[in-house]
Amino acid sequence: MEFMSAIGSQEDAFRPSLFELVAQEKLRELLQPAVQYLTAVYAQRYPRLLLRLVNNHEEFYALLMLLVERHYLKEWGGSFAENFYGLKRVSTSFLESKGSQYALPAGGQGQTPGLTPREIRRSLLVLVGLPYIKCRADLLYQQVSGDASVLGTNEQEEQEDEQLADPATPPRQKLKIRLIKLFRRFYPYVNFMYHASGLVYNVLYLFNKSNYYSPWLHLIGVQIKRMSMADYRAAYDKAEAVSGAASASKALWRSPLRLLSATLSKVIEFLKVLLPMSIFFFKFLEWWYSSEFARGGGTGTYGEEENDEQMIPPPEMTMPDPRGTKIPSKPNTCPLCLSNPINNPTALPSGYVFCYTCAYRYVEEHGRCPVSWIKADVDGGLTKVYADSGL
Repeated sequence: MEFMSAIGSQEDAFRPSLFELVAQEKLRELLQPAVQYLTAVYAQRYPRLLLRLVNNHEEFYALLMLLVERHYLKEWGGSFAENFYGLKRVSTSFLESKGSQYALPAGGQGQTPGLTPREIRRSLLVLVGLPYIKCRADLLYQQVSGDASVLGTNEQEEQEDEQLADPATPPRQKLKIRLIKLFRRFYPYVNFMYHASGLVYNVLYLFNKSNYYSPWLHLIGVQIKRMSMADYRAAYDKAEAVSGAASASKALWRSPLRLLSATLSKVIEFLKVLLPMSIFFFKFLEWWYSSEFARGGGTGTYGEEENDEQMIPPPEMTMPDPRGTKIPSKPNTCPLCLSNPINNPTALPSGYVFCYTCAYRYVEEHGRCPVSWIKADVDGGLTKVYADSGL
């Protein structure tokens, strides 16, 4: 990836193609579901220790990426995904001062200075803060929108209108309901502008009409460039100098803080190999459990059509209790949090499937299935489902 040839633009040898930039963005987007899958799997074995991480995955992932991205921005001048594809961030003011001297390097030219602390903070705000806010806003909109349809209001909106019309509703509750209705109305437009602005900048970058492929990079005044041989040589020389100084002196072992910092730096550098492997493992399992091989035992079918009459009929469905939670009309939807698809599907003895965290919380608190009200417990009452299916 370091020496990938330029596609299209011959004026600037260090200008990456749009395909490289989109590829590193897709890599960054795949990191969160991979990390979430790993934490969810280990939370089933150690629920007392890791269940809080699963319940607060957005905050845990934001904190993890804050440490990782800060390290790569400081050491390599680019994010984790950008460094994986041989890219780095360069200040626009530096490029404007150099002009064409950086675009057409000769000999040892082409090396750029590292990012300033201010540029690192701005980059972290775009790389970590903005995706966290966007993720939280999406979850909030999904929560407050409920099962709203295009042609009418849902039951949740009707309840809100009744509370607003009720004189006994506290003023603070009415203010909260009005803010929710306002957010529900305008957030789709904000979301559209968010994605549309990115698409416009991608098209402008593709036709060399802009030096930025993202409006957020334009806002913080940073451009994405390919790393030159001088950049790689400077980074490797710095790493060799640090390792040589550490081996020649015993001061590292005398200072626990320096030892912890060096160890953490090595671990973060190893993530360049570990995280792509976890993404591949996650996508492979996702394909396997959704394929006919997993459903048919490797043959793709359970049998020929002529043997359909000899198949054992499925057991009768457990009827839901009138006092229980209503079953969603949309398949593969958790009845408790209405998440679609179900996150880490888990079945109760009644046969109904929920998100693992939703089922664990409800059964631990009430000791029964929320739909059928059949008694259940967390010890042996939760069963992982390895194939997507309707409720």
